[in-house]
Amino acid sequence: MEENEKPNYFSIIPANVRYDDTLCANAKLLYGEITSLCNNEGFCWASNEYFANLYKTSKETISRWVSKLKAKGYIRVKLFYKKDSKEIDKRIITITNQYPIDENVNTLRSKKSRYRY
Repeated sequence: MEENEKPNYFSIIPANVRYDDTLCANAKLLYGEITSLCNNEGFCWASNEYFANLYKTSKETISRWVSKLKAKGYIRVKLFYKKDSKEIDKRIITITNQYPIDENVNTLRSKKSRYRY
């Protein structure tokens, strides 16, 4: 992917991920990247190779980060296999909704806000 073709979606790293001291900083950054790729379709199908090239690291390192995010329950990973094979055809990653935002409390102009903008 060329520089001008990179997605320019925003990413979100919620507090529970940001302050999880069992995750390395780059796993948290990867989580943010996954959220940005999920913005378009609701899921991400990027490969470990894609992430490895993006972050200039190995596919094995990306695999460890993805596994840790999955084990912590921050993402879901669904694998699709080639017919009659154990070879992975594609992978879908989705963000879990462990901590949904209360729209009436966590918005800039909430009904409960005492400040008027």
